[in-house]
Amino acid sequence: MPKIITFFEHERKTFKDLENEGLSKNEIKKLIKLNDKLKIFNTKYHKSIKAKQYVGVIKIKNITIQILPKIYKNENNKQKEALTNLLYMLSYTNNLKLKENIANLAKDNDLFEIYIYIFAKNLLKEIERGIYKDYNKKEDELNYLKGKLNINKQIKHNLTKKHKLYCIYNEFSENNPINQILKYTIELLKNATKNSKNKKLLNDLSFIFEDVEYKTITNKDFDKIAFNRMNERFKPYIKMAELFIKNSSINLATKDLEMFSLIFNMDLLFEEFIGNILRRYKEEIFKKDVDVYLQHKKYYLMTEITDENNKDFFALKPDIVVKENDKTILIIDTKYKQLINDRSKNYNLHQSDIYQIFAYLKKYNCKNGILLYPTYNEEITKTFKFDDEMLYIKQINLKHNPKSKSEYINLIKDNLKSIINSLER
Repeated sequence: MPKIITFFEHERKTFKDLENEGLSKNEIKKLIKLNDKLKIFNTKYHKSIKAKQYVGVIKIKNITIQILPKIYKNENNKQKEALTNLLYMLSYTNNLKLKENIANLAKDNDLFEIYIYIFAKNLLKEIERGIYKDYNKKEDELNYLKGKLNINKQIKHNLTKKHKLYCIYNEFSENNPINQILKYTIELLKNATKNSKNKKLLNDLSFIFEDVEYKTITNKDFDKIAFNRMNERFKPYIKMAELFIKNSSINLATKDLEMFSLIFNMDLLFEEFIGNILRRYKEEIFKKDVDVYLQHKKYYLMTEITDENNKDFFALKPDIVVKENDKTILIIDTKYKQLINDRSKNYNLHQSDIYQIFAYLKKYNCKNGILLYPTYNEEITKTFKFDDEMLYIKQINLKHNPKSKSEYINLIKDNLKSIINSLER
């Protein structure tokens, strides 16, 4: 039986805790060694490890270690909800292709198997539209002329075999680099999954890709893929395959996946998720014609004045810039941190974050800024003023128990609408 160990961000567990959850001393050593590469745990503590700001899954043979968002840390029996909402968030970034409702998938609390299921299920659905075929350049000795004759090789190899022609031609075939990557990933995951439903899906895919050449895929193979309107629909699956292969340690002799990691920085995930929701649903959220920019880069903090060429220093890159008629009307910076409702402790606002958004507002000549945090156990909203600029401390609730992805996204949209509507006009 696979072992599943669950951490929450910044949670600390002793080696004894891990042993009680089913890890052997040798498996704990393997985890510590793996962390030398991944650096997702803090191991400076005596006989204990502490998760950092990452979420995702680590697989070491039959052991699955998953790290879930810290906003659920003190809530009992919420692992399924935490997993489901994490997948919904990932689906609104560039990390995951998610079409169907996955609420029921999270019941087994195994993020590794869920990710395999999403890859296999959605790829099968895509293949219903037809397997991808492309023209491949081939060289071969034929009994008839096809394409064009390779004169140099004809002279070298077939001068005495006049009935043979050394031809260069294009063949429209399913045996192409995209399908070779998908086949390799399918075979890899067949050996890795312990879930019977996933095994069936992968076996079905394996049958479909039977005529595609099996070849070992390396990181360099992904750099050679060029997407166009004919193969764009397979881009999400190539990206998922890339995550599986680039983050794995594979025994080439047995084709076994010995180690796999799929880890996301929650600070960046929160920023990307909120930014993409605001950009995709901007008319609905702002109720007017605006442009939403992510990681906008236009200004620098200062410029060195010299007799020759002036030089700009310290680029400013706000997370989210909202413009109306080319005028910046709002800057939002996401902060995946916990506020506390204690004025004597500055509500746990970080001075560097305040300086940062102050610089943004001044350089962009913008009157309104938001520092946006996730909600934990209580809602905390505050309003501050610099000179003519207003700073709003706002929170958004990421913790929901929806029946579907669309319901979850609607709840997030409604929350963002409420935040925007609450600003002083």
